[in-house]
Amino acid sequence: MEKKRTIHILAITAINNETFDMPQENNAIIICTNRINRFIFQCLPENILILDFPDVEDKNYPGAFNNAHARRIIHFVQNLSDKVTDIYVCCSKGGSRSPAVAAALLRMSGRSDRKVWCNPYYVPNTLVYLRLCREYGFFTTGFSVKIRAMINERAFAKAKKRNGTKYERWQILE
Repeated sequence: MEKKRTIHILAITAINNETFDMPQENNAIIICTNRINRFIFQCLPENILILDFPDVEDKNYPGAFNNAHARRIIHFVQNLSDKVTDIYVCCSKGGSRSPAVAAALLRMSGRSDRKVWCNPYYVPNTLVYLRLCREYGFFTTGFSVKIRAMINERAFAKAKKRNGTKYERWQILE
């Protein structure tokens, strides 16, 4: 994925009639849950990918994120029209699966995934991130993902001390 698109991380319930403020052909959406709403159809059908997989990090769990899921995401993103400028990545709550996909998409476009891993209000799903990066061809070790998860845990602990539990999950990554 060479084109650098703006990536939005949000819960599927946050999508409403005002979410997409650009023409249909400029938006794409990746949904990582079986929960959908009618507003996703503000995107063109070819710009919508719905993958239903549970938010688990055990690769042996039935239906867990696997290489076939990763290939579908990679194929979807690589085949988006050049008109697509924004990708919305959604899961049930916008906290685990969608940040993991967004972090991997950032890496695939040559950008740093640090904005996701250092955000205390996300807990990126390590299985999703690891499999997506590896399927794309990045050499990513389980250890490097554990380091990212530790950075994420520290960021959460600091934010909790500072702010309590108030947070905003929708993030735009450019």
